[in-house]
Amino acid sequence: MDRRRVAVCLCGAAAFVPLYAPQSLLPLLRHFVGQNAAMAGAIVSAGTAGVALAAPFMGQLADRLGRRRVIVLAAFLAVIPSLLSALAPTPALLVAARLLEGLALPGIFAVTVAYTADEWPPLEARPITALYVAGTIGGGFSGRLLSGLVAEFAGWRWGFVALAVLQLALAALIYAWLTPERARPRVGRETRPRLTELLATPALRSVYAAGFALLFALVAGFTYVSLRLAEPPFGLGPGGLSAIFTVYLVGMLTTPWSGRLLNRYGHATVLAWAWATAIAGLCVTLLPSLAAVIAGLILFSAGLFFAQTAATTFVGEAMPAARGAAVGLYVTSYYLGGSVGGVLPAPLWSAAGWPGVVALIAAAGLLSVMLGRRGFRRHAAAAR
Repeated sequence: MDRRRVAVCLCGAAAFVPLYAPQSLLPLLRHFVGQNAAMAGAIVSAGTAGVALAAPFMGQLADRLGRRRVIVLAAFLAVIPSLLSALAPTPALLVAARLLEGLALPGIFAVTVAYTADEWPPLEARPITALYVAGTIGGGFSGRLLSGLVAEFAGWRWGFVALAVLQLALAALIYAWLTPERARPRVGRETRPRLTELLATPALRSVYAAGFALLFALVAGFTYVSLRLAEPPFGLGPGGLSAIFTVYLVGMLTTPWSGRLLNRYGHATVLAWAWATAIAGLCVTLLPSLAAVIAGLILFSAGLFFAQTAATTFVGEAMPAARGAAVGLYVTSYYLGGSVGGVLPAPLWSAAGWPGVVALIAAAGLLSVMLGRRGFRRHAAAAR
């Protein structure tokens, strides 16, 4: 067993175990914060907002201090906010604890993508990045399932405690199995691109915007479908909602293939077909059947995970002189999208229900494809 590859996968899991776990706790948390869909969404969005704030700086920090050091430290620090969430006496302090969680997590996943791009050549790094994305899927599923099942029997506070225990175990394995990166020639400050220069690169700007749409769609979809499934005729509780996230397991099994598809068809084609699959899945969820909703969510999540691999590998390859910073900015844009995705659909949810949210996500998907493909073309033209 190649423990370093397994460690990369575990990094993905550690980054996502705590991030979206509140989605399966929404019925209980809505009682805690009041019957307010926007406030319930803010508990999810606070974590993604923290990620968006910290990501570019973590990338720069890792460029200077070393990838593994930052990854391991962040994995252990991420345990603390889960414990603080369990102890939060008010909704405002719960949101603050979730913000702290988000501030810690970019040290894991923004840096892991750069670590992978540095340690393996591009054709090999793409499948390993796909393995990392599969780890994020497994972590997202495990966090939701564990917190939901524990909350079903012991309350939402113990759900956060369970997340902290799982996070600590993952951090210990990453510390043991993730090997130090190879020595790289240092890039002087005068030759290292600044964040403003990265943002001024047209290809990167387009892909950053495409990434914004990706997590906007994922957070909006799973947050508001959870609210839909908690209402009649479905009436699912925390345990049932957490079980819905087993659809992630399909993505966990299929996403490793995305690296091979990228090598064969390229970023633009994979992105377009991935979004087409996701939007088709959303349309299926409109049917008034739990089985149809589950089938649609399988297609929706699998498509978005393939699209995420396409965008992430591109950013990791596009700026070898400043991978940490470039990936950090992508993560910032990606998680800004997630923050907006938890709150922006609330008026549509109130006015038009789930069909309104589906229409909004589909529009975001079309925009993501157009921007992403334009970014890929611009980079190819500049490289000639």
